[in-house]
Amino acid sequence: MSRQTDGAMIWQEHTREEINAFARGEAVAVLPIGSLEQHGLHLPVNTDSRTATYVAREAALAAGVPTLVLPIIPYGLSIHHMPHGGTVTLRVQTALALLEDLCRSVCEQGIDRILILSGHGGNRGAITAAAQELSFRLGRQIEAHCWFDLIEDQIDAIMEGPIHDVGHSGEAETSAMLYLAPEEVRRDKLTLVAGITDDPGRGTAKKGERMLAAAVTAVAETIRRLAALPGREVSGFIPVDEEG
Repeated sequence: MSRQTDGAMIWQEHTREEINAFARGEAVAVLPIGSLEQHGLHLPVNTDSRTATYVAREAALAAGVPTLVLPIIPYGLSIHHMPHGGTVTLRVQTALALLEDLCRSVCEQGIDRILILSGHGGNRGAITAAAQELSFRLGRQIEAHCWFDLIEDQIDAIMEGPIHDVGHSGEAETSAMLYLAPEEVRRDKLTLVAGITDDPGRGTAKKGERMLAAAVTAVAETIRRLAALPGREVSGFIPVDEEG
């Protein structure tokens, strides 16, 4: 996606004038967050960021409402992967502070609706807590989801292995990367090793395509639902320009 296309805008590709004109009314901002963590021997450490970016941008195109997609936060909460190497993690307090600063900045552009979209399950607790607190404190509509949580039944139906969710670097994530970036999958190392949940050898590009298509549909629906909500209706908020 480049420039403004069918109501979707990539934030960093635009000027301040273009963003100011776009960020009004029912506009929704999507803030993707991933991780930089080990994904076995066969997938790159930015896998979660790759999937989150793809789903965010494609869902913005599909939503049919004004949507701005911010740059991915490429780090997440990955302390549980540190023993395997290749991992860079945030502390919880750092992640919460970062999300607050970014959401505040977005709200000051006149945007009242934000979707925090994670490609990493380890971020779930932090993004949920941040969305709940910031919705109340800022008086905006802020939601947070892991994209795969929105399509649990579809993932279970598409994948053939014993894991009934997205897992970690197994069939589902390998399928996603075989679809998105097959050249980055080390096909000679598709083995079940410590630090991953299930056999990556079951992954196929077709499964990845089906799973990500379902994710795009679900996230696009979430964006449309957010756009239809009143912008500043949460009670008890402290206006952005009045809180110290």
